[in-house]
Amino acid sequence: MTLLNTLKTITFLSIILYAAPFLIENIKKQYVPLLEPQTKIGILTIKESINEANLFINQLHSFFKNSLIKGIIIKIDATASAPGSSQTIFHDIRQLKKEYPKPIIALIENKCLAGSYLIASACDYIIAPESAITGNIGPSFIDWSTQEISQDLNNSFDNIKHETYQQLIKQIAMSRKLSLTTTHSWANGKIFTATQAITLGLINEIGSLCTAIKTIKEKALIEGEIEWIEPCKNTATLNVFFSNDRTIP
Repeated sequence: MTLLNTLKTITFLSIILYAAPFLIENIKKQYVPLLEPQTKIGILTIKESINEANLFINQLHSFFKNSLIKGIIIKIDATASAPGSSQTIFHDIRQLKKEYPKPIIALIENKCLAGSYLIASACDYIIAPESAITGNIGPSFIDWSTQEISQDLNNSFDNIKHETYQQLIKQIAMSRKLSLTTTHSWANGKIFTATQAITLGLINEIGSLCTAIKTIKEKALIEGEIEWIEPCKNTATLNVFFSNDRTIP
C-alpha cells in the first residue's frame, strides 16, 4: 500500500469516526421509537356543559374496554352540567372502574363546577392549577334544568331541589371520602380556588398536564413513553383513532 493510499484510508476512517456519533444518534431518533412499545392512554375532553351523556359514555366504554389502553385522563373546563347527565356519567365511571380496573384522572384547567365536578369526583385523582375554580356544590345544581317547569311544580319544586342536592353531596362525599357533617365547609354552593379546594379534599394536587402524566405513569406502572388515544372527531361511534404523531416521554 502506497503512502498516498494509506493517507486516504486514514482520512476516510477519521471522517467515519467523526460522523459516527451523529449518524448513530439520528438512527436512534428515527428507529428506536418504532422498536420501543408505547403505552396507550385515552384522553377525553369536557369543554362545555354536558346536556346529553350518551356520546361521552360511549367514549368512556370504548376506552375502558380496550385492553391496549392502560389509563384515562379527562380534561375538564366546564361549568355546571345537567344533573341527570352528570349522575349518569358519574355512575358509569364508578362501575367501569370496577369491571375494567385502570386509573382515571381528572385534569381541570379553568373551571369545574357542580355537575362537572360530580363527574371529576368519580375519577381516582383530581389535578388543577392554583387559580382554577371548582365547587358550586349546592341546590342550584338542579335550577337551570328545571326553569321551564318549576312554575308548574309549585311547592314540589323545593322538595325536588332539596332531594337532588342531598343526592349530590352524598355522591361526592362517597367518592372523595368526605364527611357529610362538614358539608358547610365544602358544599352549600361555595366556590373555591384550587389552593382552597386541596385543603378541603376536593382535589388531590396542584398541577398541570405534566403532573397528570407523572401521576398516571405511577398508577398504571408505565416506564416508557405515552401515546395519546383520542375519540374520532365529529362522530358518535365508538371508534377511536390511534395518534402516531404525539408521544410524551
